[in-house]
Amino acid sequence: MPKKYRLSRADFIKLPRSSRRVHGNFFSLVAIPAEYTPGPRAACVVSKKIAVRAVDRNKIERRCREALRPHMSQIKKSIALIFHAKREARDASYAEIVRDVEKLLSSVAGQDTTR
Repeated sequence: MPKKYRLSRADFIKLPRSSRRVHGNFFSLVAIPAEYTPGPRAACVVSKKIAVRAVDRNKIERRCREALRPHMSQIKKSIALIFHAKREARDASYAEIVRDVEKLLSSVAGQDTTR
């Protein structure tokens, strides 16, 4: 994913803690309005509870970012998207992850992310 769409650690810390969470089969998506950056930003979080080995965590993160990449240029809102992996993501195929990410993005696009 291009650098302009990545959510850095500094950006992550600036985000407010109150937000809406949308659940899918393999990921939970937190969508937060981000006024400080133009355009969308995204991050994928995989904890050690989900996958103990770093190889497995990185694989899930790579698949999530790659599934998200074609959709980022279509999002016009200034929004931070944080994908939290679930245990089921370990054994999911790339096609299943793509479907889940698309479903989560469409559900966020259909609702207002401000409270």
